[in-house]
Amino acid sequence: MISESAPQSVDKSTKDILLETGLELFAHAPYEGVSVQDIVNRVHVTKPTLYHHFGSKLGFYKAVFDQYLTPFFDIIVEKSIYKNDLINNLNEIAKCTMDYMMSNPDLFWMIEHALCISSGAEHYSFVSERLEKISEAVIFMFKQAVAQHGNLRGKESLMMWMFLAAVRTAVDAVLRDYEPYTPDLPYKVVHQFMYGIFS
Repeated sequence: MISESAPQSVDKSTKDILLETGLELFAHAPYEGVSVQDIVNRVHVTKPTLYHHFGSKLGFYKAVFDQYLTPFFDIIVEKSIYKNDLINNLNEIAKCTMDYMMSNPDLFWMIEHALCISSGAEHYSFVSERLEKISEAVIFMFKQAVAQHGNLRGKESLMMWMFLAAVRTAVDAVLRDYEPYTPDLPYKVVHQFMYGIFS
C-alpha cells in the first residue's frame, strides 16, 4: 500500500510535483499497481487536476517516462556511437549507466518495472517504442564492431541483450547492497562480458 506524505512545497508547479511524485510511485510499483487515486492522494490534488495536465493515467505515465528516462536514454544512444574500439564503447555505456543510476535509483526501478510488462498491458506499445531507441543503437554498435570482431556476426542482437542485462544486474546488486559500488565496477562488468566474447 502506498503511503501518503505531507503536502509538497508550493515553490514548484503542480505539474512538476505530479511528475516527481509519479517517478517515485512508478519506481516502487508497476504501472498497474499505481492508481490515479494513489497519485492525487499523494500530491493532495483532485483527479480533474491530473486529467487537466495529462489527460489520463496513461498520459501521466508517458509524461513521467519522457521527463526522466528519455534524457538518460539519449545519453546511452550517444555513448553507443561506434568509435572503432568496442571495449571503450562498452566501458562508457557501463560507467554512464551505473553513475546515472546510483544518483537516480528511482529511474532504475521504473525501468525495471517497464521491462517486465506483458504485451497486453495498456502501456506496452509506448514502452516498447521508447526502449527500442536503446536496443537499436546498441545493436548497431555491435554490427559496426563485426569488422574487428568477426565472431559477433549474426549475434549482434544477443550481444546487446546480454551486455545490457549484465550492466542492469550490476546496478541491481549495488542498489540492493549486495555489491559495493567502486569506480572500477563498470570496467569489471565489461571485462567479464568481453571474456565471454573472446573465449
